Amino acid sequence: MPRWLVALVLLTACGPGTAQPLPSLSPPSPPTAALTAWKDFPANANPRPIIVFDRTLEHIGPAGFTTEPDRKLDWGCNKFVLAPGVTLPATAPESATAAGVSYRAFGAVEAYSELIATRAGFASQASQCSTARPFVIKDGRWQVAGFPTDRGTMQMSGWLFDISEIDAYIGYSAIDPGAFWRNGVSPEGMAGGQVSADGLTLTLGTIGGPETPGPCGEDLSASAAESNTAVAVVIASRFHTPPAGEGCTLEGHFRTVTVRLSRPLGGRVLVDAKGDASAVCVEGKACA
Repeated sequence: MPRWLVALVLLTACGPGTAQPLPSLSPPSPPTAALTAWKDFPANANPRPIIVFDRTLEHIGPAGFTTEPDRKLDWGCNKFVLAPGVTLPATAPESATAAGVSYRAFGAVEAYSELIATRAGFASQASQCSTARPFVIKDGRWQVAGFPTDRGTMQMSGWLFDISEIDAYIGYSAIDPGAFWRNGVSPEGMAGGQVSADGLTLTLGTIGGPETPGPCGEDLSASAAESNTAVAVVIASRFHTPPAGEGCTLEGHFRTVTVRLSRPLGGRVLVDAKGDASAVCVEGKACA
């Protein structure tokens, strides 16, 4: 599922449990405060700073843990060792690329160290981790791979470390931190969307009640606050409560709302009502 379908923060109100049509839901107040964190972002820079949401990645092949299902629990323990005879190159390649732009690169030793340190932050603390058998890395290779950014999945140079026993690899982007906004990883907001080819219309996805006028339906509206560096969006919802003694089914429905901008989005950052950057892609083009 494309990243832009992730549910947005909702402002929720209740409408009466009636089949009578309700007045249109007024747009919420534009979230102007969310723009403050981005007032210094160089939206028109070329190249634009990369807003990356994660510099690590992992891939487990289709066979995965089928031969050793108990090893699936070990995976979260973040225990890895290099196979005997495997030496990671400390020297960096001449350059790394992201979306075709060249940047300073760093070597596999530094990438591996950063990768393990980052993964340690969310490693499992389960009791079996103290005795878990480490996964053996058979090779470290330089390759282009996809990493999540505020403009969808971006192809970047990275170091991938192969774990043949489960047909897997873990990886880390090899782009110098100076290429990223504020030299690091940005928190990802809940909001996301697509922008029209002319850059003026945002289509935002969320999960909610059905688009029906009666009980259990849900009305949506949205608004945007704009600056020269960012566009902040918030969605409001109004749920139609059922009559007393009746209930609503719990399944979520994919819904969209649109917001018209005063000028093209361009290099400005799409953020949610909290000010966290969100992924946005041009309509009709692959985002992930």
